[in-house]
Amino acid sequence: MSATDAQARTGQSLDEAGVAPSAPSTVIGPASMAWVRYTPEGSGPIPSTEIQAWAGCCRVAIFDPWETEAAAQLKALAPETTVLCRKNIAMVDQEDPGPLFSTGVSHNQAERNGTWFAVDRSGERIAWEEPERHWQMRVWDPEYRQAWVNNVVLELQDSPFDGVLGVGDLEETPRLDLPLPDLGSQTQQREANDDLFAEAGLALAGIGKIMVASVGDARRSPERWVKLAQWGGVFEPGWLSTVGGRVLDPGTARQQTHALVSDGPEAVPQDQLAIVRTPVPTEAHDDSTEVSQAEIELVRYGLAAYWIFGGGHGIYAASSPDGRRGLWIPEMAWDLGEPIQDPETVVNLWSRTFTKGWAAVNLASDGRRRRQVRLPAGYLLPDGTEPPEQVVLSAHEGILLRRDF
Repeated sequence: MSATDAQARTGQSLDEAGVAPSAPSTVIGPASMAWVRYTPEGSGPIPSTEIQAWAGCCRVAIFDPWETEAAAQLKALAPETTVLCRKNIAMVDQEDPGPLFSTGVSHNQAERNGTWFAVDRSGERIAWEEPERHWQMRVWDPEYRQAWVNNVVLELQDSPFDGVLGVGDLEETPRLDLPLPDLGSQTQQREANDDLFAEAGLALAGIGKIMVASVGDARRSPERWVKLAQWGGVFEPGWLSTVGGRVLDPGTARQQTHALVSDGPEAVPQDQLAIVRTPVPTEAHDDSTEVSQAEIELVRYGLAAYWIFGGGHGIYAASSPDGRRGLWIPEMAWDLGEPIQDPETVVNLWSRTFTKGWAAVNLASDGRRRRQVRLPAGYLLPDGTEPPEQVVLSAHEGILLRRDF
């Protein structure tokens, strides 16, 4: 029996999964979840009912900067939740209407300065093809960085937001055709981004706010992941996948998980946020609350891996790649407790036992690499029923069980 069939047999319907938690959920938590919910221009504000559903179910929420009312409502309902606004560090949007911008510098301010736009070897300003109307900024210019920091600090001074999620690092932006007249390498570009994260982090700390850096290359440079966490935390936008949602092969996935589980000097301190997000491709409309079985399986895959490799350290999130749809499955309400063993593996099948639960995941990329898994006794499925004795996990599938106390 497949893991999906097991869930269906025991009555876990798609209605229990969605874009927001549905009551009642069996909570043995609180769990460390994040709610990623963006509202680009034209998509409308976050509904109050959605905020009420997520309140108390997430430790972190990430909105666009203009969602100040949503941030205030969530803070009123769940004061302990850390609410961040995302700000792009590397571009300006030509049609961003303001007065609260998706960036630290508006297009009009950049035009007034003129020298902050990045130019190619022919002297032309660099425009992004996707998304359109976006222009690359010279993050390596100290004057640009100072303007970015000044604007953001002023905006957050009396804001309900607890801090900023800085997006727009190299993994999240179009690759520049280097060298440019004043930028020679990706190393220099990365160092400039790090300078902005640090300068903003220091300034925001001065007003009691935090800076969380979105860094999509943790598997390549774990030391950078740790360094940038000092201002409040770090965010991996592509957990077990690329930022766009292409699932990683087993070896690359294990490189990435190392950043979450490292001990000693390579570890993100426990008092800083370490957020990992599974980007889940979807064909649903922005206002749809329907969640497909494929979406559920991918969220469960990321969640199981978060527990197995992270051991409960860090915070997990799942959303559409563009962040317009936050995603929820019942297992996200669970706290599996402390690990009582190291992860166990047979080829690409990994499992781990916790004081309050158990999880398994198949990292294999080849669809033919299905793995039969014998399930431990004394555990329950999300609907409270006992699981079958064994299931089959296909490639990129996971399963979580909770203890029957």
